[in-house]
Amino acid sequence: MTFVEKHRFESVRTERELMKIAWEGELFGVGLFETLAERFPRHADQLTACATMEWFNVHACEPLGHAAGVHVPLAKAERLGREGAAFARSIHTFHGIARLAIEETREVDPLFKKISKNAETPEVKTLGDDLLEHEDALRDWFKSELDGNSGQAAFPSVNGRG
Repeated sequence: MTFVEKHRFESVRTERELMKIAWEGELFGVGLFETLAERFPRHADQLTACATMEWFNVHACEPLGHAAGVHVPLAKAERLGREGAAFARSIHTFHGIARLAIEETREVDPLFKKISKNAETPEVKTLGDDLLEHEDALRDWFKSELDGNSGQAAFPSVNGRG
């Protein structure tokens, strides 16, 4: 895995640990998709929508994370965004990032399923479900682009958010 190290969430059990990993992953995703939107203007509208959804997810994770006793300091949040941006610059083609994103979203699905399954509150369960749906939408869009069906896949509305 590249976006999120799988070993970080395979052995975790607590909601706090899961929330922190999810929150940090979304922060990384903001930098990733904002930079991809700049690098690939043909896909800028969709990639900007991805970045916006990542921001939305960050803001959904934050209060739930704080309620669970999880904190991501500003310096770390900024570093994660820079790391996402640097990663986006390291992939030289849109097809390369699309293939990797399809693989990575499959790898992170268990994290969000674990959040939903182990949720201590209905709000955290909803967050896990929404994050999983977000990954599905990303994967579907990247697949449609690789298949030459640009614009055929749409980002679904997630509880009215999309």
